[in-house]
Amino acid sequence: MDCSMALLVSSLLALFSMGAGASLSLDIVRTKVKFLAQTMVYRTQMGIKKLPSSSNLVIDGLELFFPAAAGDQPIGGLPSIVETMGFYQDLLIFLDMADLKQLVEDASTMRGQLENWMMSRCPGRQQKQIGEGGLEEALKDSVRKFGLSVSPVALNRLKGYLDRLPLNLDQLRYC
Repeated sequence: MDCSMALLVSSLLALFSMGAGASLSLDIVRTKVKFLAQTMVYRTQMGIKKLPSSSNLVIDGLELFFPAAAGDQPIGGLPSIVETMGFYQDLLIFLDMADLKQLVEDASTMRGQLENWMMSRCPGRQQKQIGEGGLEEALKDSVRKFGLSVSPVALNRLKGYLDRLPLNLDQLRYC
């Protein structure tokens, strides 16, 4: 029931945001981002729980591929948040797990809302292109090298980032 309600609300938020775009206030954008981040944390936790127990091994060095999730590292301004969400969206698509399909949609929705906000607030700021093959190649190499799925590390890093994002929503005002 909780998942159904969260899915309904996130879908409605996505629909309402499509027409609003640049006219949204900072408070509305913060509220949407906070809600989506909390929803994505829940879905990430569920994804982690569904992984086989053997995939919860710690792999030294693999963390270097993913944006930092440490609590002592600050979240950057709006362009950094957009870039990080784009990275995780592409990463979730690469993982291609059936249980993560809604998480991919949530990441896409958040990225789209943040890109719209950035276009209206940061004139002349060009969005970096995400998903040009570099990430996919690095992940394929790491899967070959380590022989294990990168899913546990990726989901834990995403969860760490999403846990911190609602605490740093003031960063949405900085280009």
